[in-house]
Amino acid sequence: MKKFIYIVFFLIFISCKYGERPELISEKTSEMVFKKGDNKNWRLKNFNDKNWSAKKSVPEGENIFWARQTIRITKKVDSLELIGIGIHAFGAYEVFWDGILIGKNGIPGKEKSSKEIVIPDKTFHIPNHLLKKGGHVLALRMSQLYEKKDKRGIYSYILNYDFLATDKLKDTIYINILAGAFLLTSLYYLLLFFSDRKQFGTFLFSLSSFLFFLLIIIEYIKFYTSIHYANFIFRLKIIGLLTFLISFIVPYYFAIQFSLKHIKWFTYSYFFILASIYLFISDSYDQTALALSQMMWFSSTLIISYAIYKKQKAAIIVLIGLLLSFVIYKIFIYDISLFVSFSIITLCMFYLLSVKLKEQRLAFEHSIAESTRLRYELLKKNIQPHFLMNTLTSLIDWVEEAPEKGVEFIEALALEFDLLNQVEDQKLIPISQEIELCKSHLNIMKYRKEIDYQWETEGGIKNEDQQIPPAIIHTLLENGITHCAPIENNSMKFKLIIKEDLKKLQYTFLTYGKVRNTKKERKGGTGFKYIKARLNESYGSKWKFTSEAKSHGWENIITIEK
Repeated sequence: MKKFIYIVFFLIFISCKYGERPELISEKTSEMVFKKGDNKNWRLKNFNDKNWSAKKSVPEGENIFWARQTIRITKKVDSLELIGIGIHAFGAYEVFWDGILIGKNGIPGKEKSSKEIVIPDKTFHIPNHLLKKGGHVLALRMSQLYEKKDKRGIYSYILNYDFLATDKLKDTIYINILAGAFLLTSLYYLLLFFSDRKQFGTFLFSLSSFLFFLLIIIEYIKFYTSIHYANFIFRLKIIGLLTFLISFIVPYYFAIQFSLKHIKWFTYSYFFILASIYLFISDSYDQTALALSQMMWFSSTLIISYAIYKKQKAAIIVLIGLLLSFVIYKIFIYDISLFVSFSIITLCMFYLLSVKLKEQRLAFEHSIAESTRLRYELLKKNIQPHFLMNTLTSLIDWVEEAPEKGVEFIEALALEFDLLNQVEDQKLIPISQEIELCKSHLNIMKYRKEIDYQWETEGGIKNEDQQIPPAIIHTLLENGITHCAPIENNSMKFKLIIKEDLKKLQYTFLTYGKVRNTKKERKGGTGFKYIKARLNESYGSKWKFTSEAKSHGWENIITIEK
C-alpha cells in the first residue's frame, strides 16, 4: 500500500513539473488568412491582405498558397536570449518573418519529387533584431499534396528557443521510464498468467499494460524520429484504436474483479456505446481520445461505486485513485494529464489485482492445509482402533472357521493398506487405481459384514490417463456402506458411471440399498469435507458436487468443468 501511495505522489510531482512553461512574449492580433497563388510580394510585412480568405483550415487543392498572420511582441527580448517559433502544419512550407526567410520545412510544390521528410511540427529561430516590440507578420509559402481531406489549420507559438527544442525531449525521459515500467509489468503478468491460466484478471491487466505501453510509444514516437505528415493521420488513427481498446478493457477488468452482476449485459452495452463514440467522432482525433477516456472513467467509477455499496474489499482505495486521476486531468495540460491519469488508473488495477492474488493465495494455502489435514483424518479413520478391532475380530473368526478364507481376508486387508499408502500423498491418481482401491475395500467389507457387495463400472474410460483426486470415490463408497443397509437378498450394489465430453467430466456414484435414516438431512461430515477440499485443491471453482437420497438408495454426482 505504501508503494502505491509513493508512486501516485511521484506522478503528481512530474505532472506539476510539466505544467511549467516560459512566459509568453507575444500575442496574435489577427486570424490566419489564406490566398491561393504564388507571389513573392505576399511575404512582405506591409502587404495589404485584407481581401484574403479567413478560414480555419488550409485551402483545398495541390497548388501553392500563402498564409499570413499578424503577431505582436509584447515584451522586450533580452539580447542574449534565443527566441523561436514553433509551427504545426500539414504541408511543405517556407517561413517568412517580416518578409525575411527564417527557415524551411520541405520544398513547396515539389513534395513528391523531393526526398526530404516534411514533418508536422518544426521549430525555427527568430533573430533577435527582428523581435522589436510591436506588430510583426508571419507569412508561409505552402503546398499540401497529402492528407487534403483532413481539414487542419496552422498553429504557431513563440517561446524560448531552447524550451521549444528540448522540452519534449525532456518529457520523453520520464515517458520512456513510464513506458518501460508498463512493458515489464505486462511481460511479468503475462508469464504469471501462462503459469495459471485460470487467472483471467491477470491476463487483462497484462494486456492493458501492454496497450498502454504501445499508446505511449506511438504518441511520443514523433519526438524520436521524423514522421512525414502524410503518415501523421495514420498514427493518430492507431492512437484512437489503442485508446478504444484500453477504454473497453479497464472497466471490463473492474467488472470481473468486483464480480459485477449481469456482466454480459454490461459488456455488450458498454462495447456498443464505445464503438458508437469511436465511429461517429473518429475523425476528431483528440476529441475521440478524450471522449473514450471520459467514458472509461465514468463507467469504472460506476462499477467501483457499486462494489463499495456491496462492501467489497479494496473498492474504496480504487475509487480514491480514480478521483485523483480526475483531479489531475482537470488541473494540468491535456497531453501530460491524460497519461498521468491513465497511469493512476493502471496503478488502481494493479493494487486491486495484488489484493485479489493475495486472497487467492491465502485461500489456496488454506485449501492445501485443509486437504492435508483431512487426508490424514481419512487415513487415521482407516487405521483407527475401532476399525482395526472389528477387522481383526472378523479375521480371527475366519481363520478359525475357514483358514483359506482367512488368508484371502488378510491379503485383501494388506492390499488396501498398500494402495492407501501409495495414493495418500498424491494430488491426482488414475481413475483405474481409484477403482482398484474401492474394489479392495469391498473385499474387506465382504468378510467383515458377510454381505454380498457388488461393483459395476459403466461408460468406460476413454483416456487411460484420466485422473481424479485420491480416495474420492472410496469415501463415497464408505458412506454408502455406513448409511445404507442391504436389500432382501443380503446384497448391496455400487455403480460408477463415467461420462465425458468436450466441456465436462462427470462421475455418478450410485448405491443400491435401503437408506437407514431418510428423515435425517446429511450436510456432510469428515468424508464430504474431504471430498470438497480435494476437488477445490485440484480444480479450483470448476467443480460441482451433489449427494442425495433416491428410491434405489443414494446418488452422488461429481461434475468437473474442463
